[in-house]
Amino acid sequence: MPQTTAPKPEQQTFSNDAHEVVRGLRVAFSELLMSIGADPSTPGSISEHLGLNKNLAWKLTKIIGAEDPAAALEQMPGPPGIRILLKGIEKTKAEPPLVQTARDAISDYERLIEVHTGDRATLDMMGSNLATKGRQARDEQHRKLLFQGSSYVWGAQTRTLLKIGMMMPSAREGCVDLANVNSFIDFRRIRPDVSWIMSRRSSSDDANRSGNVYALEALDRSYAQGENVAPLMPAFCSDPIPELRRVQDRDAESYELTEGPAGNTGALTCTAGTMHRELPMYGTPENQWGTHIARCEVPSELMIVDMLFHRDLSFAMDPIVELYSDVAGMTSTHVRTKLHLTEQLMDLGVSRTPPPTPQFARYRAMIDWLMERTGYAYEDFHAFRMKIAYPAFPTALEIKHPLPMREDA
Repeated sequence: MPQTTAPKPEQQTFSNDAHEVVRGLRVAFSELLMSIGADPSTPGSISEHLGLNKNLAWKLTKIIGAEDPAAALEQMPGPPGIRILLKGIEKTKAEPPLVQTARDAISDYERLIEVHTGDRATLDMMGSNLATKGRQARDEQHRKLLFQGSSYVWGAQTRTLLKIGMMMPSAREGCVDLANVNSFIDFRRIRPDVSWIMSRRSSSDDANRSGNVYALEALDRSYAQGENVAPLMPAFCSDPIPELRRVQDRDAESYELTEGPAGNTGALTCTAGTMHRELPMYGTPENQWGTHIARCEVPSELMIVDMLFHRDLSFAMDPIVELYSDVAGMTSTHVRTKLHLTEQLMDLGVSRTPPPTPQFARYRAMIDWLMERTGYAYEDFHAFRMKIAYPAFPTALEIKHPLPMREDA
């Protein structure tokens, strides 16, 4: 008779297993406490009945009351606390089956770590993805750690990364002009031998095939002479003007800050601005989306991205925002590189005055300068803003909108 092999039991996903483990902990702790006359919602009552310190008792109330599995996992004590908790449970006058259920629930929690994460730190990270509340705060907490590590490893950081895009009708029919401003506010090197790319421009279609880098000009006319001159906006740079060098690749060009002093003595603010003229406005079968990419190209405490669409460009008034990994140095919008984004795009609408931006005292002056340079008023534009604290580096924020199709196409 041929032998048959029993099928292996299907492995639970982390999400399902974590929800089940948390449910088991909450039920076990709650029923045991109520059976001995303790109030599961009051740390003082738990402390009195189990002989626990107030901090451990407080954690138990949070676990029992947590509807969010991420919050419950976050409050679970470490190994020493679990040992103290088990001793307290065993000393109670609770029925043995309730005591055993609590022990089994704790064993299931320890198994969750062993099977799915390997350690508590990884459990906290994976558990954050289960959050139904407070996800943004958890994301920010992890990104802050990334900011600190990236600053050390890469040797540079900036307090605020400010990016402004302005899309407006072009003098040429069927085209738009696009102004871009990129500002490193309070940039500093952690090591003196560090140079840093602060501005990069490339073009691609929906399939991410590289295209032309359309002719551009410096927004500040005093920096418009010569192909190898960085398009600085000196009125919004620190003094002395930071030194930039131009680097030309096959399908992109960039400007990088040169090496300089480390720390606060070498801190600087550098702002560059360009205008791209006569960009095609209409879509094609291969290119149906207008995409504006704001790269987080330096570890930053805060990134602000403002996108201003001229009111005549009605097709751009309902933009979509997505975040992608940029670890390869060239953004890919494949679903595998898409990252979670909790922050929401703020619709600032149409207004006569730009929004308060205390992170850069000269923001209002910069907007006024841009309007004078382009010949428009701020109220001619519909403004949108994204703010991300400790944005992951390197990533690319994509703001996109459908392109209109020619009626005669």
